[in-house]
Amino acid sequence: MFRVITAALITLALTGCMGSIPELPEPTDKSYYTVDLKDFSYCQGNDQDCMNLSSISSGLSYFGAIEEVYGQQLTGPNYRGNLLRMLLKPKNAEYPVEKTSKDGRYYKIPANKYTETVWNTLLRIDTSLYSPKNLQQP
Repeated sequence: MFRVITAALITLALTGCMGSIPELPEPTDKSYYTVDLKDFSYCQGNDQDCMNLSSISSGLSYFGAIEEVYGQQLTGPNYRGNLLRMLLKPKNAEYPVEKTSKDGRYYKIPANKYTETVWNTLLRIDTSLYSPKNLQQP
């Protein structure tokens, strides 16, 4: 009887401990970017790490890297729309663009030198707007 009670208590204690072990986060797949045409977000892989494509309008001095890699000018007045056309219908870059929603809201594009340049440029613009002291000069 003592053994049964002891075994039951040990099992109960171990079960309680197992429930308190935190779950490990799912590994982040950064092999692609997701473009959301409703929220104008540009997200890295399956992560919630996103940039706002609208911030491109605030970073005219940072356009050079994107223009160089895509081989075309990023022009206004709708800089965001122009950037979206570069990303989703690249003229001088060949990479697959996959529509991932029936309504055309979400697109998936691979991480490559073109799309990573856009990510890094948006990150620099965001840093210059919200954390200028953390901005590294090129």
